[in-house]
Amino acid sequence: MQYIDKTKVEIKNQAYDLLSSFIEGQWQEEDCRYVNLTYEDFRNDALRDLLLEEQHHYCCYCMKRILNKETTLEHIVPNKSDDTTLIDKYIPYGEIEDSVFFWERKKTYSTKFVMPPFPHILAYENLVASCNGHIPEGGVGKHCNNARGNQDIIPLFYIEDIHKEIVYEPNGTIKCGAEYFPTIKALNLEHATLQLFRRCWLNLPSKYTDRDVEKASKDENLRNEIIDDMDSGHIALSDRTTMQNTVYWSSFVNYFWFYFYKKENE
Repeated sequence: MQYIDKTKVEIKNQAYDLLSSFIEGQWQEEDCRYVNLTYEDFRNDALRDLLLEEQHHYCCYCMKRILNKETTLEHIVPNKSDDTTLIDKYIPYGEIEDSVFFWERKKTYSTKFVMPPFPHILAYENLVASCNGHIPEGGVGKHCNNARGNQDIIPLFYIEDIHKEIVYEPNGTIKCGAEYFPTIKALNLEHATLQLFRRCWLNLPSKYTDRDVEKASKDENLRNEIIDDMDSGHIALSDRTTMQNTVYWSSFVNYFWFYFYKKENE
């Protein structure tokens, strides 16, 4: 997992401009109130692209390489919650304390906001890019943002040394402190298929590169060669059978972050 730094001035300023423009446009001067100030009415592709850029197109949770069409935006403080105290749980993380306030959907705001801070439903510091939780032959919503829903979590990506706190074992499982177990469970990051993909990347023989793995999507002979050469101590026969499936292999390729993780930890 990687740390997401929300202090980069260039991206922050671009995000603030997008958000300020939308929020100011929802202010009705005659009625002295905001109208249709919701995340659903905003849904700005430019902000999504900024978040993807700062995360190098990696899902904030599972580290899958994601493109625009499979990106969902994760609200750290849940978008649809009416619990005004909920934000207190997240204040210690990232830039939330100084940049985000809890927007009460049922409250009438009769004065214009002075921004920042921004309402949590839109705030840049409260949004990160997640995958849609797709699992081959299983559909979307199986892990990450869509699996979490409104469950309380620890925003792991806002912990600066998260690379030391979350360790990926050669068998594909996650090793971490007990305080992180509920978050891992809420995000379903120990889904069997995610473990399989991590396991295969972490046991990729050193003679192969991430480029070879990508080529093997269209080269079945190369794919079988790579699979045959994987460490039999961690890659079972059932794993090999699954990975021979083109659908699984094509999805597996997008988790190449773990190739670099392995290289850095060898």
